[in-house]
Amino acid sequence: MSSNDEQYSPEQAGEHLTEKTTQAVHLTQGEIHAIQKALLFLKFECEETASLLYAGSPLLNSTLSKLREADINGEFSKQFHSRPNPHAEAFMREKLERSYAEEHVPHERTEAQLNEIWQS
Repeated sequence: MSSNDEQYSPEQAGEHLTEKTTQAVHLTQGEIHAIQKALLFLKFECEETASLLYAGSPLLNSTLSKLREADINGEFSKQFHSRPNPHAEAFMREKLERSYAEEHVPHERTEAQLNEIWQS
């Protein structure tokens, strides 16, 4: 928890809840692995183009990072998933292209915007 995070008990939280408010959550290693697998599926395997809304979410990416920090196999997982994966890359590019084709009102995107989308 960073020094900017505010922590409240559930009873105190009430009106004070914000995106930056933290709550302690206790998970088993099995639960950590299950949530990580679900997030990775959503990001890299789900065929639905609507899943892109969540795939690049800063909040979900932050959650995944925090789960990896808490995971007893977190270092291995970080190293494993940081390796180049041509299959996953091709899958994501295809899904992004399908998403663009499905837009009701096509958006013009600069090369910089496309790179930012790809990175997220």
